[in-house]
Amino acid sequence: MKIKKGVQINQMKRELAQLLETGQERTARIRVEHVIREEKMVATYDLIEIYCEFIVGRLPIIESQKTCPVDLKEAVTSVICAAPRCSDISELYDVRKQFTAKYVKDFVSAAIELHPDCGVSRMKYCFYRVFALSCLQLVLFVGGSHEGLG
Repeated sequence: MKIKKGVQINQMKRELAQLLETGQERTARIRVEHVIREEKMVATYDLIEIYCEFIVGRLPIIESQKTCPVDLKEAVTSVICAAPRCSDISELYDVRKQFTAKYVKDFVSAAIELHPDCGVSRMKYCFYRVFALSCLQLVLFVGGSHEGLG
């Protein structure tokens, strides 16, 4: 999935470069937000993969404790939070169901609703609370980064 997304992003960047070269800034401004959203999604997939590997390696600890271990809180809450937002990874729903069955409702709902100090990774939190950049800054970003794509 990551390779496919990477190819799609590179193609979108090439298209943006063509739009900029032909003076179609208005269209480029609209499309650049999608490119950035997709890049952030790929970074999110990478982080989710790391968290899942981390959780799998510590399943005996998770199974032996009634509450979520402090050192696993970020990984567990981030995976719980990602499930409804990353619908193309259907396995996350199964993982979320398992954690919902194991831990108290408040712990799970705090992660899903991104309550302060819920434990969700700051990187994922920032992805879900996308910073507002001006369209011109976004176009300049993509316009400057397309040169190496050839």
